[in-house]
Order: sequence, then structure tokens, then C-alpha cells
Amino acid sequence: MSLHLVIGASGQIGAHLLRQLQQVGQSASGTFYRSPRPGLFPLDLREEESVFALVRRLEPRVIYLPAGFTNVDQCEVDPGSAYAINVLGTWHAIRAANLVQARVVFFSSDYVFDGASGPYAEDEPPRPLSEYGRQKVLGELGVALNVRDYLIVRTTVVYGWEEQGKNFVQRLVASLQERKRVRVPYDQIGSPTYAPNLAAAVVELATSGAAGLFHIAGPERVSRYEFARAAAEAFKLDPALIEPVSTPELAQPAPRPLQAGLRIEKAQALWSARLLGYREGLSRMVAERQEESYARP
Repeated sequence: MSLHLVIGASGQIGAHLLRQLQQVGQSASGTFYRSPRPGLFPLDLREEESVFALVRRLEPRVIYLPAGFTNVDQCEVDPGSAYAINVLGTWHAIRAANLVQARVVFFSSDYVFDGASGPYAEDEPPRPLSEYGRQKVLGELGVALNVRDYLIVRTTVVYGWEEQGKNFVQRLVASLQERKRVRVPYDQIGSPTYAPNLAAAVVELATSGAAGLFHIAGPERVSRYEFARAAAEAFKLDPALIEPVSTPELAQPAPRPLQAGLRIEKAQALWSARLLGYREGLSRMVAERQEESYARP
């Protein structure tokens, strides 16, 4: 029996959650969907009986749900496939958690807001612009209305080493190392969040009994372009290869909340450590690569 179950432990947030739980001595297991990892259980959230069977087998006290259809543009193009995971899959996990009376830690995003007046506090009403944002709102409501003991965590612009290399910083570093030009929006403002820092905060809140809705993100708001330049400088790559463009120039299928980002006073007041600014987070990424403790880009 594992006290903690991370559904989606092969993804960026999930992998760091599982690692953090193990580092603090918690009994923890995880699942994967398309990216097998040693020690992880295969699980498709769309298959209700499979979710029920695994949860009954492990009887976790806490179920973390970072898994999801997170490609924002693909979610806009193929909302049905995304809905099957982000909404119906979340509902399957909720029902399974209730079978064993587990608490649920659900991960959401600042894409639930319209980006007209960020940064946003927890008590501001969601106004999503995109299909992804709408599905995250439905997931939040499903958890809040149907789970007795829950923690909803909204976060944003998560970065750090991950095996799949999908996050903004790893893709940027890989492109700049190959001397490729990269177009980055200067008008998308958010709160970059260092993944290990996020995982540590979530695990502490989850194991301390904190409940309800929390924003957990980096303490600084910055444009994607400024963040990209800071990453290039941290890794000693050429920032001149980064071209600032407006969001309309990128012609992305899904609308973005431009003036976004999250206020974090509520979570920070309960956490014994601190949430890191983006320059410090990037410095830690550089140090981790030198120590070879994380996957290289």
C-alpha cells in the first residue's frame, strides 16, 4: 500500500512530485500513460475501471492529479480528446478517490483567467479564454463539489529538468544550442515556476492538511521574452537568437491570457520555505545539469 499516488508521474510536475515525496520519506507510487518509467504503473485516465482497480489495489491516502491533456493549442483543435482526459478522466479519479476516502490534490492553471488584470488571487472569478482553461475550470468544480478533502493548486509557466523535455526552458535551450532562432512573445506576462520548488510546496501543504484552493507559482511576473533572455544568459547562450514578437504574430490556435500570473500570499504564508524567483530557479537548473542529477536537454 502506498500512502501517496501520483497519477501522471512521468510528466514534469508528476515526476518532481514523486521525487519530492520519496525524498521526504513518504511511501509513494506513480503512474504513466505514454512514457514508461521504471517502477511506475501504466494507467489511462479515460478507462474508469482501470482507475478504480489501481486505486482499490493501492488504497492511497492522497491522490495527486497533475496528469492531463496539457497541449493548449491541441486542446483547442481537438477539444473532444482533451475533454476525455481533462474532465472525464478527472471525474474517474474523483470517484476512485471517494471509494477509498483519499484526499485529492488537483492541478490547475492561470489559464482559468482571461489575462485582463493579473496577477490573480484565489478569490477572483475564473474567466477562461481557451478550451484548455474551460476544461480546467470544470476539473476544479468537479473536485470542489464532489471531494470531501481536497487541495486545488493553480500554477503557471512551470520549468525545470524533465525527461520528456517539453517545458519552455528545455525547448529553448535545445534550440539555442543548435543556433536556431526562436520567436518568443513579449506580451504574454506570467509567473515562471521552478518545478522542484513547486513540488516541495505542494507536498508540504498536502501533508500538513491544508485544504481548499491555493495559487503556487514563482513570486515574479515577467514576459515570456524576458524570461527567455534570462534563460539564455543563465546557460551562456546567445540571447540575440531570441526574436520578440506579439502574440497575434504567432497565430496560435488557442487564445492566451496576456496579463496573467498568480498571487501567492496565501500559499506562501503556510509554507516553511519560499517560492523562488525565475533567475534563482534558472541558476539551480544550471547547477543541476553540472551535477548531472537531472536529465540533460
